[in-house]
Amino acid sequence: MNPAITPILLGLVAGITVTFGALTYIVVGRRLGRRGQGVLNALAGGVLAYLALETGHESAAYVEQFATRETLSSFLEGLIVTSIALLGTWLLLSYVERSYSAVVRAPPGLMVSLTVASALGLHNLGEGLAIAASLIEGKISLAILFAVGFAIHNYTEGFPIAAPLTGEKRRTGLRIIIGLSLLAGLPVLPGAMVYYLGSNLPGLAIATLYTIATASIVYAMLHINLSALSRLGGLSSPYFWSSLFLGIALTYVTESIILIAGLH
Repeated sequence: MNPAITPILLGLVAGITVTFGALTYIVVGRRLGRRGQGVLNALAGGVLAYLALETGHESAAYVEQFATRETLSSFLEGLIVTSIALLGTWLLLSYVERSYSAVVRAPPGLMVSLTVASALGLHNLGEGLAIAASLIEGKISLAILFAVGFAIHNYTEGFPIAAPLTGEKRRTGLRIIIGLSLLAGLPVLPGAMVYYLGSNLPGLAIATLYTIATASIVYAMLHINLSALSRLGGLSSPYFWSSLFLGIALTYVTESIILIAGLH
């Protein structure tokens, strides 16, 4: 493999599978009735729930490592920055959604899909950084395993992007769906290309990115789960809880593949 293009190739392999996942979900989801779409929405909500826990943990772990008397100033700095990022993202998303809905006639689910795609784009930027770190250390085989593992994992990320669009009366075109999935998946590429700089981003910058991603994922997750609940009959529905569990389990399994292979 040519070292000059290795980061680009690995980034594409890891990120492009989001598109395949989104298209698979659209093809299956549009052939289902109201309950079936609710099940798929709850499944996607489970995927987002797991990813929110994952990205939130990454951010919290960075800040908490400074929770000592000797590094109290760094702890407070990280706590303040990530707290502002968390609340600021939620306020910004709610403002943008209100403004967007007021001036643009678009399917209601489109804004949710855009939010999901943007959040996952930030999440996947971190995956690209992991590939870059391996390449910087000269561990080519590990970087390849990273790309393959992330590709499997990212396939499931296409589900929550497509989920809000499956029940729309006015169908969203494939070009928009593909564009949203690329918005989510392609940030792996610039993350991997950090290899060319020879260094990683500062820890606080990465923690802030993870915090923004967590806030965005939670925001979108609430939208998708509310949609699922409306289709499945509310919180007492066993279909909702079973599907939510399956979404979490599916993402956990793909993450476990990465862990067992020593990729995380």
